[in-house]
Amino acid sequence: MPDPPWQVSTERKVAFLSGLPGVTQVIETHMAYVFLTAKFAFKLKKPICFGYFDHRSLPARAHACAEEVRLNQALAGDVYIRPIPLVSSGEWLWLGGKGPLAGRPLAGWPVVDWLVQMRRLPQARMLDTVIAAGQGPRKDEMSAVVALLARFYRQQQASPVRAGLYFTHLHREQRVNATHLTKMAHRLPNPGLARVAEDLSRRLDLAAPDIAAREQAGFVVEGHGDLRPEHVCLTRPPVIFDRVESAVELRVLDIYDEVGYLAAECTMLGRPDLGKALTGALEAEGFAPPDPALMTTYAMFRLVTRARLAIDHLQDESPRTPAKWPRRAHDYLAEASRLSAEAPA
Repeated sequence: MPDPPWQVSTERKVAFLSGLPGVTQVIETHMAYVFLTAKFAFKLKKPICFGYFDHRSLPARAHACAEEVRLNQALAGDVYIRPIPLVSSGEWLWLGGKGPLAGRPLAGWPVVDWLVQMRRLPQARMLDTVIAAGQGPRKDEMSAVVALLARFYRQQQASPVRAGLYFTHLHREQRVNATHLTKMAHRLPNPGLARVAEDLSRRLDLAAPDIAAREQAGFVVEGHGDLRPEHVCLTRPPVIFDRVESAVELRVLDIYDEVGYLAAECTMLGRPDLGKALTGALEAEGFAPPDPALMTTYAMFRLVTRARLAIDHLQDESPRTPAKWPRRAHDYLAEASRLSAEAPA
């Protein structure tokens, strides 16, 4: 369903929000614009359709904003404040107002979009920033992150997920990975690296019984869904934010798949030691790990998926920073190929 005829353009919304008093920085991502002030961040979702979600309508974006606030409270506490409306008089725009997500107007003005309002976190304490600066993280900081995750996972284990959903998602995403990487291999610095997707497909087929057993044992839960270093803030206590709200399939995964993904990203940043510390601490919390072959399969899946998402930017009508994505995809595929060579299927 398209936006109503009185809807204003995304360009006008971005221009208005960028010019608000106190806005010091605007960040554009593939799916949103983020407007930063000294104390807050405001996220405006793009009206796009992308795989598992369709944000082209106002009600869809309203629902996504509400879900983002709700879902992130488990790991981010009070960082996520509320969905906040953007209203219009036709001539003027205004950020704020009262009313349910159905869109009660402010002074008779209709709601033309919704944003997520968040408390701003210190960039210097993000895990990726700390690693890049060579300033840690300290052992106690990573222990606090694992303790937060362990509490979260125990809570999630109380709500079993739909049987088979996890493997179905892995299998479907891997088909997309293989198709897209084959199509886009010529854009990579080393096209031959795309062949690692074929090895991963074989590994996933072999892993099906083990994944089903992990699910039955309660290690497949509705987790964060995108656990990367840039989503971990090493404050006291730590905060984990940007939990995926767009589709439950993206959040359902093995606990060790999720933490292994964070470990793989830390390895990509030059800190492979953090991966061992993370998985070791999770095991000490009482969560039994899968066998090494399945851990390798999980890590390869996340790396190959990240490579596909990177190279897929070049299929956009007007890709941002087009020179960036082939090299990023290459680096992820190179790491997946290294894991494949170290642990043949």
